[in-house]
Amino acid sequence: MKFKMRILHFSPAGNAEKVANSIARDQQANSDRIPPAYPVENEKLLILGIEMKGSSVEKAVLDLCKDLNPSRVKNVAIYAIGSASFTAINEVKELVSSKGINFVGDVYECTLKGGLFKKGSVTDDDVKNITAWAGKIIDSLVE
Repeated sequence: MKFKMRILHFSPAGNAEKVANSIARDQQANSDRIPPAYPVENEKLLILGIEMKGSSVEKAVLDLCKDLNPSRVKNVAIYAIGSASFTAINEVKELVSSKGINFVGDVYECTLKGGLFKKGSVTDDDVKNITAWAGKIIDSLVE
């Protein structure tokens, strides 16, 4: 781990968790679900993995973001996974920014492909690409 950071995920179908665990292994960091077992405290970077159910962000994610402040976390990055629109992620970005927390990078949007009766899931390439995206963000923050 290059600096103090956490990876938190909201993952009802397990897709965001799979990615969070990959990033955590790659960066030798901690990964936890939202809401986390321990509060976010004094982190240089918080990576949020948000699995979208439909086109809205779950209340647990919004509640976590409402509790953040610059003494708890300096920078936030987000990856979103889902099969619908990602426009609701803007609400999370605005909430984080309104707290005086730096939003880093672009939101990584991973669209799942599934059928009428089959839910989509992240592919190995999706996991690899999001993990690489996280690595670039982390490298950009190394002092």
